[in-house]
Amino acid sequence: MSNADQIEYWNGPVGEKWVRQADRLDAMLEPFAEAVLDAAALDDGDHVFDVGCGAGALTLKAMDRLEGKLNATGLDVSRPLLSLARQRALEHGVSASFEEGDASVYRSERPVDALISRFGVMFFDDPAAAFANLRSNLRPEGRVTFACWQSLRENDWARAPLEAALPFLSEPPAPPPPGAPGPFAFSDKDRVVSILKEAGWQDVSVEPWLGPMTMPGKNVIEAAGFMVELGPVARLVSEAGADLSRVEEALSEGLTAHVNEDGSVSLSAAAWIVSARAA
Repeated sequence: MSNADQIEYWNGPVGEKWVRQADRLDAMLEPFAEAVLDAAALDDGDHVFDVGCGAGALTLKAMDRLEGKLNATGLDVSRPLLSLARQRALEHGVSASFEEGDASVYRSERPVDALISRFGVMFFDDPAAAFANLRSNLRPEGRVTFACWQSLRENDWARAPLEAALPFLSEPPAPPPPGAPGPFAFSDKDRVVSILKEAGWQDVSVEPWLGPMTMPGKNVIEAAGFMVELGPVARLVSEAGADLSRVEEALSEGLTAHVNEDGSVSLSAAAWIVSARAA
């Protein structure tokens, strides 16, 4: 999906759907936000950019960590999610700002100390050029820290709904080309290192994050409903003309082996926490 297609995609029904589910999504992804901020080691007074900020969860968490002593800006292409981010900032009583823009070409009016992102940097047409542009916005010795997904096979939370959908499709979906823009574009850690070095970054570090991720919902049925509504399987099933309710039923059955004592569902997740320094 091209940058232009991504912008159209996130400003349509998908963006509105993510707004409705933002609180549940942010709770699910909170461990990765914590991991990014731990690695970023932000300082009082830093000018921080959250790339692909969505509804602003990482931006606001960064502000909370430093008791508001940051100049924080969230950048995203989705107007619906940015509107929610601004509303959240008002409710939190913090001065974070949120701007609409394509990070691959965006130019900051003032130098940035640190770039952070929670799964917002895997969608560029030309990732090396995008990261070079991002680097150009930083002060000397500025840094970037972001989370990106490892491969689909390492992430049961994403693989399970796709496998549940396969029996209801006339033919299996063709896998995207390696490295194509999308959630798993940065699954190859060596490729991530190569992209950042090509873009002029130094001291690149790629550390694994492995562990269970708890799905939204109090039980198997709610977890399955969430997973088929928001993940790529919903679009896949719709385009194939299959019955989404049957996919949800099959997924519910498969999730019974992953139920916690409180009834919630946890599945394995695998990400990279990547950091680098500008020259």
